[in-house]
Amino acid sequence: MTNKTIKVSMIVVTRNSVDSIENVIASLVSQGFHKNEFEIIISDGFSDDGTLNVAKECLSKYDVNSQLILNSKRSLSAGWNLALKNASGEYVVRPDAHAVLLKGYVKSGILKLDADLSLAGVGGVLITKSSSMIGNIISKVLSSKVGVGNSLFRTGVDKDTISDTAVYAVYRRCVFQKVGEFNEKLGRNQDIDMHKRMYDAGYKLLTSPEMQAIYHTRNSLSAFIRQAFFNGFWVANSDVYHLRHLAPLFFVLTLVSTSFISTYISLAAIFIYFFVLLSYHIILGKEYNIFKLFLLFFVTFMLHGSYGIGSIFGFLRRSQKLII
Repeated sequence: MTNKTIKVSMIVVTRNSVDSIENVIASLVSQGFHKNEFEIIISDGFSDDGTLNVAKECLSKYDVNSQLILNSKRSLSAGWNLALKNASGEYVVRPDAHAVLLKGYVKSGILKLDADLSLAGVGGVLITKSSSMIGNIISKVLSSKVGVGNSLFRTGVDKDTISDTAVYAVYRRCVFQKVGEFNEKLGRNQDIDMHKRMYDAGYKLLTSPEMQAIYHTRNSLSAFIRQAFFNGFWVANSDVYHLRHLAPLFFVLTLVSTSFISTYISLAAIFIYFFVLLSYHIILGKEYNIFKLFLLFFVTFMLHGSYGIGSIFGFLRRSQKLII
C-alpha cells in the first residue's frame, strides 16, 4: 500500500491521557473507512502514565495504519505541527484526547468540504458530559449561551452555519501549506489564531449539527477554574480574539471599577448579573431546583471571573513584552 491510498489522517495529540486514549482511538476506527483509507497518528508529549503503551495495544488490536510520534516540545501546537508534517492524507482531523467523535463525523465533514471548495474546515457540535455532580453542573454551564456566549460548537446550531471557528474540524491538508503551521508561541487558543489566518487567506469554516462529538469536562472545580484562567490569559496574550472572548474581562473590570465608585452600584451590577443567570436557567434551562440553581450561578460566576482575571494578566503580560 502506498501513501496515496490514505484519504484522511486522524491525529490525536496526547500527554498523560491514559484514561481516555482508548475511547478516542475506538471512535476514529469506527468512522466507517476501509482500513487502507485512513491512518491514526498519535503525537505524544512524553507521557509518563502509560498512554503510549495503551495506544500501541489499541492500534495493534484494530490493525490500522498508524504512527506514534514523540513530541519533544510537549505543547499542543508543536504536537499538531509535527503530526501534520508526517500526515499523508488528503484530509486531516484532530480530536482532543478526551473526546469521542460519533459515527459518521469525519465522512460528513469530507462530504461538506468536497461540496464547497471555499471551506477550509468543517467542525461539529459538542455533547458535553461528565462523571461527577460538579462536572455535570460545569457541563451545563459550558453548553449555555449565558455561560459561553455565542460559541456555536458548544451551544449548538439548527443547520450548517458559517462560523469564526470550528471544533475538531476536518480540514483540507493543503490549506496548511498556504497558511502555515500552528503558532507554537501560544500556550492555548492556537486554533483561534489558525482559523483567523484561514479567513484572511480567503477560506471559510463551517459548524454542522450533523457532526457530533462527546466532550468530557473537568470533574473538579479547581481544574475548571485553572482552565478558565489560562484560556483567558492566552486569548488576551495573543493577537487574535473575538468580542465574546472579552466579555468576561469587561465583567471583571465593571465589578472592580464600580466597587470604587459606589458599593450600591457594584451590588446593583451583581444583582442584574444574578437575575440574568437565574432567568436563563429557569426559563430556558427548565431548572427549578434551588440547590442546582445556586451551583449553576456559582460555577458560571467562577468561569467568567477566572477567565476575566486571566485576560487581565494576559494583557499585562503582553503590554510588558511590547514595552521591553
